[in-house]
Amino acid sequence: MPSPCCRTWRTLAVSLLVAVGACARRDANEAPGITAPPQGTRPPSVERQINATTTDAAIAAVPTGAEAPHVVINPSPAITPQGKLLVFLPGTLGRPSQYSGILRAAAARGYHAVGVNYVNQVAMGTLCQFSADPNCYWQARSVVVFGGGTPVSGQSAVTPTNSIVNRVTRLLLSLRTTAPSEGWGQFLRADDTVDWSSVVLAGHSQGGGHVGVLAKSVLLARAVYFSSPEDWNELTDRPAPWTSARANVTPASRQFGFGSDFDTLVPNAHASAHWTAMGLSAPASGPVLVDGAASPYGGFQQLRTRLSFNPASTALTTALKNHGVPVVDTSTPVDGTGAPLFNGNGVWAYLCFP
Repeated sequence: MPSPCCRTWRTLAVSLLVAVGACARRDANEAPGITAPPQGTRPPSVERQINATTTDAAIAAVPTGAEAPHVVINPSPAITPQGKLLVFLPGTLGRPSQYSGILRAAAARGYHAVGVNYVNQVAMGTLCQFSADPNCYWQARSVVVFGGGTPVSGQSAVTPTNSIVNRVTRLLLSLRTTAPSEGWGQFLRADDTVDWSSVVLAGHSQGGGHVGVLAKSVLLARAVYFSSPEDWNELTDRPAPWTSARANVTPASRQFGFGSDFDTLVPNAHASAHWTAMGLSAPASGPVLVDGAASPYGGFQQLRTRLSFNPASTALTTALKNHGVPVVDTSTPVDGTGAPLFNGNGVWAYLCFP
């Protein structure tokens, strides 16, 4: 077990990451006329960058003065639409544009896809890893995910308007208006709230922990954790209680995790402890090695890789490069054509796109 000083360094290192570098169908609640366009009339797939501040004037720019945009891709018209939405949450200081590979993989499979920019400037571990309050991580994450509530010590307040939930909602409302033929409205209920049962929610690092909070709070089509969560408490030397004590609203059978054996920022032993606490299956030996294996990986939900990072990675340190292997554009391994290897070999599909 790393010493507190090393753990503190590791959390701070995660906070630098990437700074450089749902088939649920519509329910009876669906608003009339808000459905996916019929095949043959669907527009071409388009990748856009949209500032959250343009979707709601009350939303604050993140980061302040240099807003990072959401990334939005409607599905390829050549593929049968899936009626599902991939929502991806970056890690600490990460930008949605640094996860374009997984978003494009979704669109190519008939999914709508959005990478969401949110208030992610402070790593959760810097707030809670040495806290004696067993509720610290849940409370800190809830502030970011839902807005309001009482921030933990060292955390700035996040209004409901600036929460992850509202940012997703306002983005979908805006797209329903500005791109009506693309079918974004199908992911909103009649009361203009998100239909989370149609959402595949995935996240990397800090973003993955927020996925866990939502999986404990709403019914998702799927929840996917890349190199996450890392809600480790140094005083108890175990995951935060929320991972096991709070019931899953999204069944554990719909949740999946994937990490790198060489990740020292979120070690696989830590990630697997969180996944096991949340009910994700694995063999007695631990997460399944995907290298050289084929889907469905024994039907287990905890996966790992020993592949090295892309040698062209621009992440600052070896630790950051290894942390990004499962999904970050600059660090994830590529095949001979330069395409993400985990897309081509079926790993991402198994995790996110059943």
